[in-house]
Amino acid sequence: MDLKVEVHQEGTGYWAHVVELPGCFASGRSLDELHEAVGDAIGLCVWDRPVQLNAAAPLGAGSVYVTVEAPEGP
Repeated sequence: MDLKVEVHQEGTGYWAHVVELPGCFASGRSLDELHEAVGDAIGLCVWDRPVQLNAAAPLGAGSVYVTVEAPEGP
């Protein structure tokens, strides 16, 4: 599944929303923390469990496309 994530810097932190998943947001104090939080948010919005996020480019201010795969298991 390919999704567009829009990343915004606010103060000393970051927040992001997933364009194709209304209501799917994440935040972090650093881009690394945001990267993990976006994977968790997408997984919880779609499959009720966190997923690993594969970004075509590192998350940074602006838009980036990410790829996620359905988690294994029940």
